[in-house]
Amino acid sequence: MEADAIEGLPMMNSDLKTLRKYIFDRFFEHSVAPTLEEVMQHFRVSRKEAYSRFKGLESEHHILLVPGTQRILMANPYSAVTTPFRVRIGERRYFANCAWDTVSMHVMLDAEATVESHCHHCAESIEISLSRGKVGSSIPPMPMIFLSMPVAKWYDNLINTCSNNMVYFASEGHMKDWLASNPGLEGESLTVEKMAEVCRPLSRGRMELEYERPPREELMAYWDSIGMKSEFWDF
Repeated sequence: MEADAIEGLPMMNSDLKTLRKYIFDRFFEHSVAPTLEEVMQHFRVSRKEAYSRFKGLESEHHILLVPGTQRILMANPYSAVTTPFRVRIGERRYFANCAWDTVSMHVMLDAEATVESHCHHCAESIEISLSRGKVGSSIPPMPMIFLSMPVAKWYDNLINTCSNNMVYFASEGHMKDWLASNPGLEGESLTVEKMAEVCRPLSRGRMELEYERPPREELMAYWDSIGMKSEFWDF
């Protein structure tokens, strides 16, 4: 799941900014997360200091560690483990954490991308080409993204949010069939292009050293301006 913007978060110090950039660059170049040991070597710091910096980035929601470990699980939109959400950019291939993050990665890297995933209802293969936030081609022709976790609850359990609550459907019909078999479940459905619009302020520039999330009021005002007006987007 791509991100939030929480009021009151402290500004990152230069050490954390540099480490965040290093982690994102490693994902971009190698499609895998750096280990704590690699961070220790690169920055010439102790295990305790390297882990403290990991925890600092995690507390500000820039990375997520595998629970109970010193290993990186996510640096949204990158995933360190295999998922049903894949992104191909040129010769590089990445795993994303969720449907949101497949589109976020395209926006973040500002590059033509191919998204490969599966329908959450029937497992039909989905392949979408994206350029500048627009769909160039798609098989099937009209896939949908469904978000079932309100923004305010994303970080209650980020693993659950990303793994189970931001998914693709092959069509609106498949989404409706799945919802009919899961009564009481509610959420927001978006086209892929709308998803690119929604995630733009959170994703754009994320690879840069000085990246900062937009403040809560600014983000909510932007979402409101593009039609995301329901309580789902309120945090």
